[in-house]
Amino acid sequence: MNGPSPPGPTQRTPNPGRPGRVWAIAGIVSGVLALGILPILFGPLGVVLGIVGYVKGSRRTGVAAIVAGVLGLVLGIILTAFLLSISGQVSTPFGGSSVYR
Repeated sequence: MNGPSPPGPTQRTPNPGRPGRVWAIAGIVSGVLALGILPILFGPLGVVLGIVGYVKGSRRTGVAAIVAGVLGLVLGIILTAFLLSISGQVSTPFGGSSVYR
């Protein structure tokens, strides 16, 4: 009864060659999210995750995450400022300004 065990589900192990890749990819995703959702939060988060990925060995992807985080932060803030500036110039359906005084 001590024969070979039946084949079971295999467990995937993370790639031991690049332990920082997951961190760096999360940083890239955060940098992209910073363009549309809370750039002041997701931009720096992308930079930090990119640095962690870089330090843990995924150099190229880590640098890409750092760049994506910085661009997401800067472009997200510029886009937010632009949208807020034009929102005061849009008229309401009743002919008045959308800025309440």
